[in-house]
Amino acid sequence: MRCFVLLIVATFLPAEDPTFQTQSRLVIVPTVVTDEKGRSINELDSASFIVFDNGRPRRIAVDTLATGVASIALVIAVQSSGISGAALEKVQRIGSMIQPLVTGERGCAGLLSFDEAVHWLQECTKDADLLVRAFSQLRTGESKTGRMLDAVDAAVDHLRHLPNLRRVLLLISESRDRGSESELENILLDAQAAGVTVYAITYSSFKTGFTSKTAPPPDPPREDPRRPQSTRTEPLTAQGRAPIPPAASRVDVLGGIGELARMGKEKTTEVLSRGTGGTTFSFVRQTGLESAIEKLGAELHSQYLLSFMPPHDEPGYHLLEVRIPARPKLRIRARPGYWKAEKTQ
Repeated sequence: MRCFVLLIVATFLPAEDPTFQTQSRLVIVPTVVTDEKGRSINELDSASFIVFDNGRPRRIAVDTLATGVASIALVIAVQSSGISGAALEKVQRIGSMIQPLVTGERGCAGLLSFDEAVHWLQECTKDADLLVRAFSQLRTGESKTGRMLDAVDAAVDHLRHLPNLRRVLLLISESRDRGSESELENILLDAQAAGVTVYAITYSSFKTGFTSKTAPPPDPPREDPRRPQSTRTEPLTAQGRAPIPPAASRVDVLGGIGELARMGKEKTTEVLSRGTGGTTFSFVRQTGLESAIEKLGAELHSQYLLSFMPPHDEPGYHLLEVRIPARPKLRIRARPGYWKAEKTQ
């Protein structure tokens, strides 16, 4: 079974240099392969895959959990609007699940919340206790605003500066943005260029309200001078961020994934996840949320990491296709393309 996937230009840097300087030439993509019943396929090697870059095959390398893959850097962005109280009751309880099921001891995880602004509660850490404490501090705001895209912007910017890691963003939110100033297309392009895979666990504030057992705790002070709030909306141009392509080229960025541009008017999370190679889950009750975390961890630890060297002289949007010729019934999910910027002096 064919699946068009978008690969991204990874921005891996030497571990001793935390400052983003230039994009790596390596194109890398986490790829999920399952059978028709949704079971992971784990025995494939590099000879099993063919990757086409704008219709031309590329020579690839494949890393798996068995052969060794980069550890995970995860940012969890949680909607904390005034309508999210019932959902936050459940989200507060999953902090202890993140390290053992998702990042492992080698990886790190951070937490932010978003309502009318973006609030950092914990930057990426390997300390499981700090993360659990951050989850316990989640509180609802008063506004119905949920600036999802602004939160994604802040999370992607944080992740891009973490070297030699698989970068993952998990949104726990409604499926639609509520009031961001950032534009979906620009944010999607930026996530692709930074090598961030977006996953979403969505809920309906109406449905989760029926499962609430207690009122949410009172709001604590939100200000923390050590973690400034972020509501950045500047163009994606400086310090390693992807330059915004001209309008004629930007059509291809979303056009490469079919109906997602139109779907984005209703389901922002669907555009972000499918446009970066991730997927979406949903929950109403606590057990549903915990099950989604388990599925996320299982997927991340069964991925293949495909990589290749892109052409030097072909800036612009690249549509890629991944095939497994010997087993055409297998299902493949990965990013639908990547943007290669022109070389700057």
